[in-house]
Amino acid sequence: MRKLDVAAITLVAWMLTLSFLMYILGIPDLHLFIAAALTGFFIIVYMIHPVFSAPRYIRNINRMAIACMVLFSLVVVLRILELIGW
Repeated sequence: MRKLDVAAITLVAWMLTLSFLMYILGIPDLHLFIAAALTGFFIIVYMIHPVFSAPRYIRNINRMAIACMVLFSLVVVLRILELIGW
């Protein structure tokens, strides 16, 4: 299998494991799930990023990583606003 296929399978396994653990622990917080899933996504993107070559799919992955970083930042900002009682 290629790195891209392994990365997709790993991300799905991470998100399913995360949702199962949150269900078992009784944590119904969607913000926490999104933040943890995006953290897993960033780790996987870092692991599959090539060092010496730049395949075509890397540009799309970098764009997706930027969009996910914006979403992750939004989740963090909303969590901070929730904590300070805004």
